[in-house]
Amino acid sequence: MLDVRFEAILRSVAELPDDLPITGEQNLRSELGIDSLVLLDLIVNLEAEYGVELRDELSADVGTVEDLWLEVSRAVTP
Repeated sequence: MLDVRFEAILRSVAELPDDLPITGEQNLRSELGIDSLVLLDLIVNLEAEYGVELRDELSADVGTVEDLWLEVSRAVTP
């Protein structure tokens, strides 16, 4: 289950419409249209919001919304 803050940041940074359902299975690139620059911006915003530091190679490793959420949640609760 996605965190409300996580979803709000995802929608804001990726400029996703409010009425677009977000699911963990969605591919960040092909389904949500998030390119590498937007993904980096998204990671920076998530790090700031949650007060964590995510792996440098994260942008190459995540494919889905759930992949990204799991990385954030792991960083928050080590």
